[in-house]
Amino acid sequence: MSRDYSRKSGKEFSRIASEYDKGRRGEDLELWGNETKRLASLEEEDVVLDLGCGTGLYTVGIGRASDALMLGMDPAVGMLGQAREKSRDVHWFNGIGEWLPVRDGILDCIFSSQVWHHIQDRQGTADECGRALKDYGTVVIRTIGHRQLHQKVVFKYFPEIKQNQLDVYPSDEEFKEYFDKADFRDVEFHEYSEERYQTVEGFIEIATKKLWSMFRPITEEGLSKGIAELRQYYEDTGGSSVRNDEMITLVVPRK
Repeated sequence: MSRDYSRKSGKEFSRIASEYDKGRRGEDLELWGNETKRLASLEEEDVVLDLGCGTGLYTVGIGRASDALMLGMDPAVGMLGQAREKSRDVHWFNGIGEWLPVRDGILDCIFSSQVWHHIQDRQGTADECGRALKDYGTVVIRTIGHRQLHQKVVFKYFPEIKQNQLDVYPSDEEFKEYFDKADFRDVEFHEYSEERYQTVEGFIEIATKKLWSMFRPITEEGLSKGIAELRQYYEDTGGSSVRNDEMITLVVPRK
């Protein structure tokens, strides 16, 4: 992303920092911590950077699972403020992917969760990952694949934002191209699906407060229509939660 884009994005995330975790209730941090440890073959005292760490949920989770030395980096100062409250064992600092403020070949693993669709210069970020990783280091990117996006229930209620998400989320082919050009030797893709339910009230709060970035481009008309459909679902089902399965792809480039 450009420096101007980073400043804009950082301000937007700082604005919602105090409520950001509300949109991530029920995240299986133990699962993602253990999967990152397994896929990156992490050992105690390995150095792991959480690129775009946000409020530090996954940073802390990976640290607990692996006993690695965790670094948390984010462009949003407000997010880092929330992250520091979670752990003082992590080294938190401000930065963006295209200009990682670390020495060459110092990291064993770079993790990022739901970050790459916010990055404008993805090739530059992949190049920086290659520079900062040790030989045989690993990147673990938590994202949503295009096939999975087509199955997301959120777009049943808010169809207006679906195409935007397909446009901004990198495809598997794009990820492979970025890391092939950055001289990584291999790129793996691992798909996950976990049954998940969302209360209607929680869903409406996430949408209206835009606690998920996908809601940023929605119009007032599209937002109102989706909320009305959710409320109708609530009435029709006697207050049942909405099934909203978590579908995730872990992209794993290996240097």
